Amino acid sequence: MPARSLAAGPGNRVVCVSKQINEFVFDIGAQSHLVARDLTSIFPPQIRKLPSVGYHRALSAEGIISMRPSVLLTDGNVGPEPVLAQVRSVGIPVETMEPGKTPETAQELMLRLGAYFGREAAAKAVVARWRAEMKPALAAMARYTTGPKPRVLMIHFGQIVNNYLGVTRGSTADQIITWAGGVNALDQMGGMSRLTPEIIARSAPDIIIATDVGFDRYGSPAKFRELPGVALTPAAKSLRIHRIDETEIMYFGPRTPAALRKIAGWLHPGR
Repeated sequence: MPARSLAAGPGNRVVCVSKQINEFVFDIGAQSHLVARDLTSIFPPQIRKLPSVGYHRALSAEGIISMRPSVLLTDGNVGPEPVLAQVRSVGIPVETMEPGKTPETAQELMLRLGAYFGREAAAKAVVARWRAEMKPALAAMARYTTGPKPRVLMIHFGQIVNNYLGVTRGSTADQIITWAGGVNALDQMGGMSRLTPEIIARSAPDIIIATDVGFDRYGSPAKFRELPGVALTPAAKSLRIHRIDETEIMYFGPRTPAALRKIAGWLHPGR
């Protein structure tokens, strides 16, 4: 069902709970509509000036309602459901836009947001630049279709479970690793998998890429080897441990071409 368009004006107070949508709102210059974000929406940096209504899977109705929003905008990955029901019960509509799970559907989301916020021209311009940068980035990856494919373990820190998770196959990050000429060190499908020291050691990654929150708990590649299981891996022995912002690889966006080139450089230094 098509999203309703927002009329321009200061009365539109949007609480947006989605990293991808929040970044896209800034990309198209519609950020003046935003009055609050979720805890994990941290890009671009200026979004941190907005108050947070909490973790996207552990929201509180009071925090959302207190912002007096005209709409709660989400990508569907929100909860708990009773909170959403309470928000609706006080007259605040909940608008859900499907996340872009491929570059093409992510670009469709950008255009949909452009129509929603009355920023169609800006959205089309962003998508045009994105496509223009994505094509040569993918073409540059052709050199890695032959030769060794390093095993890559992508480690993410789950803030709600306070635990380290592995990014599994079928995810956005997995697709970027594949494009960059690597292979996911985890065989599981489904987005995320809880890591144990045994799983980390058994996966035997040549390279570890850790997202920002989890990496920063240790502070350096050398210190990150202290995470149980990591020291036993080839990546730890060669110190091929890298930090990346989760917003660069957890969803597709205009920064995907640059993230792809960066990861390919880590996987194939000197090639």
